Amino acid sequence: MAAILITGGAGFLGSYVCERLLALGHSVVAFDMSNGEKIEHLLSNPSFRFVQDSILNAPALEREIDRSDIVVHFAAIADPKRYVMEPLVTLQIDLQGALNVFQMASKRKAKVIFASTSEVYGKNPRVPWKETDDRVLGSTHVNRWCYATAKAAGEHYCYAYHQSEGMTFVTYRFFNVYGPRLDDLGSGRVLPIFLKQCLQDEPITIHGDGSQTRTFVYVEDAADGVVRGMFEKQAENQVFNIGSSQELSILELAQKLKEVGKFSSSITTVTHQEVFGNSYEDIPRRVPDVSKSKKILKWEATTSIEDGLFKTIEYYRRRSQGQCAQV
Repeated sequence: MAAILITGGAGFLGSYVCERLLALGHSVVAFDMSNGEKIEHLLSNPSFRFVQDSILNAPALEREIDRSDIVVHFAAIADPKRYVMEPLVTLQIDLQGALNVFQMASKRKAKVIFASTSEVYGKNPRVPWKETDDRVLGSTHVNRWCYATAKAAGEHYCYAYHQSEGMTFVTYRFFNVYGPRLDDLGSGRVLPIFLKQCLQDEPITIHGDGSQTRTFVYVEDAADGVVRGMFEKQAENQVFNIGSSQELSILELAQKLKEVGKFSSSITTVTHQEVFGNSYEDIPRRVPDVSKSKKILKWEATTSIEDGLFKTIEYYRRRSQGQCAQV
């Protein structure tokens, strides 16, 4: 069994990956700045440990990496509201933090699992996107692109450390992972925003005209993909899309959320400028080609959007009524 460190392990996706790895018998350490609420139910497991610290604290991070066979690097700022409003902090954490991980893991000869993002494809109009497709990003004057730039640089560093230092890695580009424990409702992500508004019987506010499309992958499916690739020899030193092939407009998502949750909220629109100012630029379509993940990882998303939304809605309904913890 492996000793596995997960930066961001007390976060949304990280908490699910912790659960799966512990169930497989591995030793897991979650390294995270949060209060650990999402992984409280794991603290009694003798194979699990939580370290509350920052990936910018190099000595603390190195101590944990030196004990690890695999380093899963999930820690990052990924909330659109934050990376538009706090570009410097985003670049420091998402880029410098990744460099810390790569340098230390390379020295330790530990395998790195790197969480990238669908954002790296930018505005490429030719969808669905394959892992080898071009990246088409907006101007550096627009803060919205700092997150995509930091993650793309992280991918370049993975390849560079592999070529120069022999570091083994697997990179995942995630496409809108959602589910229970996602975020505090009302964060900058689309589903928490919509769900908070529905639960409070407020209008659903769509940014833009709602014609922009996305795909959504349920968190347990995404965690399954991560773990499959972690131990698959053929996946080493490659990049994989982790997402669903079901494309929905944001307007369709709002309508489906209302239908599944039997909500009565009306639907209204606001401009991106009203929400984010002039430092945001939207992407018209974001759809993955998942054929590589199917072939090599033997993975694909199996949870329908209806089932995933139902589980997510019920979770947050119970939480709003004080009937459940993070689990």
